Amino acid sequence: MTPPRGLFGRTADTLSSMVTLLGERQVALVSAGVAFYALLAIFPGVAAVVALWGLLSDPAMIEAQVGLMREFVPDDAYDLLVAQVDRMVDNHQGGLGFTTAVSLLVTLWSSRLGVGALIQGVNAAHGVPDRGGVWHNLIAIALTVSLMGVALVALAAVVILPVVLAFFPLGGLALFAVRLANWLVVLAVVLGAVALVYRYGPNRKPRLPWLTPGLWLSVGVWASASVGFSFYLANFGNYSAVYGSLGAVIALLMWFYISAFAVLLGAALNSVLEGDDPAGDSAATQVSADPAPA
Repeated sequence: MTPPRGLFGRTADTLSSMVTLLGERQVALVSAGVAFYALLAIFPGVAAVVALWGLLSDPAMIEAQVGLMREFVPDDAYDLLVAQVDRMVDNHQGGLGFTTAVSLLVTLWSSRLGVGALIQGVNAAHGVPDRGGVWHNLIAIALTVSLMGVALVALAAVVILPVVLAFFPLGGLALFAVRLANWLVVLAVVLGAVALVYRYGPNRKPRLPWLTPGLWLSVGVWASASVGFSFYLANFGNYSAVYGSLGAVIALLMWFYISAFAVLLGAALNSVLEGDDPAGDSAATQVSADPAPA
C-alpha cells in the first residue's frame, strides 16, 4: 500500500505541473479563442442537428428536449438558444431533397469551426503542433459528424426513457426518476463528446485509455462551473444591464469559455500524466491558425 505521504506528494507534484503547463501553454487564452469559434459554430451546428433529426422523426420534438440544458446554461443564453431552435424547427422542410442536402453540407462545414478550434486547443494543451490544412479539416469534420451523432443518440434516448420508465412501478418517484435520467443523459453526452475529442483530437497517438483522469476532471469541472455560473447570473450578475441587447450573447460566450477551459484543463491533466514537459514547445500554444474559415 502506498504511504499517504507519498500519495499526497505525487498529487502536489501533479497539481504544480498542471499550473505550470496552464501558464506555459496559455490555456486560458486558447480557451477564449475556442469560445469565439464555438459561438460562430453553435447555430450552424444546431441547424444541422435539426435537419438530421428531421430525417428520422418530427423535429418539433427537439424543442421539448432542449430543456435538458436549462440547468447548465445561463437563462439569457438558454432563451437565445431556444429562440433559434424554434426558428429553425419552424423553417425546417422535411425530406432529403437537393436543397436540403446542400444546406446540410453547408451547415456541417460551418459548424466544424468550433470543433476545429477545440482540436487546436487540445493540441496546444498537449504541446504538440496542429495538423496542417486538409488533414486538420478532415479530422474536424469527422469529429463534428461524430459529435452530432452523439447528440442524435441523446435525443433518441430522452424520447425513449419515459416510455421505458413507464413499465416500472415507480409511483411518486416517476418524476424524480425522469429528471435524474435526463441529468444522466446530459452528463453521458458530455462525457462521450469529450472522450472523442481527447481520443482523436490530439496530433499524437493516444497514450491513455478512453476514460482518462482528465476526462473525469473535465466533466466534473464543466458541470459544477456551468451550474455555478448560471446561479451567479440568476442571482447576482446582470449582463443585460451592462451589455443591453448583447447580454444574452455575452452570457453564451462566457459559458463557452468556461466549457472550453474545462475541456482544456482535462487535456492538461492528461498531458502531465503522460509525462509531457510543461515547458515544452511553446509554439504549439499559439492560436496561430484560423481553423479554415469558410
